[in-house]
Amino acid sequence: MRFFLPLLLLSLLCAGCGSEPEVTAEEAVHLEGRWELTEARRDNVKTGLLDGLYFDFGPEGAFETNLLTGEAQSGSWEREGEQIITSGVELPLTYEIQALKPKALNLRARHEGFLFDFALERSAADPQ
Repeated sequence: MRFFLPLLLLSLLCAGCGSEPEVTAEEAVHLEGRWELTEARRDNVKTGLLDGLYFDFGPEGAFETNLLTGEAQSGSWEREGEQIITSGVELPLTYEIQALKPKALNLRARHEGFLFDFALERSAADPQ
């Protein structure tokens, strides 16, 4: 009986450990396309400063956004588990995927101590 509790805790610990599941090709394609901002929050307070924002996740890591500059800028993106890492743009960030559905994408990122939440919808012009 005295070994039961430690054994139970050890088995729970081992069950919780494991590598992150790899992103399937289907999930990566699901993310590809142009996403337009419907709502932005900074530290959980709505902000209009990012109105007009878009992210375009292209095939083979091509990325375009107008974040920070308001003008189109090109860079690259990669997905690692539930994170999207952007580079080569004015403000490279790592975004946490909060939700990904066929027509809705919710992202979260930290910048200069602020927490930003982005609610995006797939562009109507996007064929996916």
